[in-house]
Amino acid sequence: MDLFSNYLHNPDNVDVNWETLISFKVNKFISSSITTTLVYDDDVLVPIDQNDDGVPDSRGRRIQFKETLGIGLTYRF
Repeated sequence: MDLFSNYLHNPDNVDVNWETLISFKVNKFISSSITTTLVYDDDVLVPIDQNDDGVPDSRGRRIQFKETLGIGLTYRF
């Protein structure tokens, strides 16, 4: 988890970057990993569609998520 703040401009606003990695072995040959990233930056304004018509009505601050699933084949010589 990384927390950032601009001490000169709005020091009360904290930006967050949080990464989580879980890796595990399914069996002798298959391994897997799950990665989740959470980002919050109050300077980034995301388009918001409030009435679900497909057209953004305003812009605002939101939490952003990224999830990744990886499956791999492992073999030892």
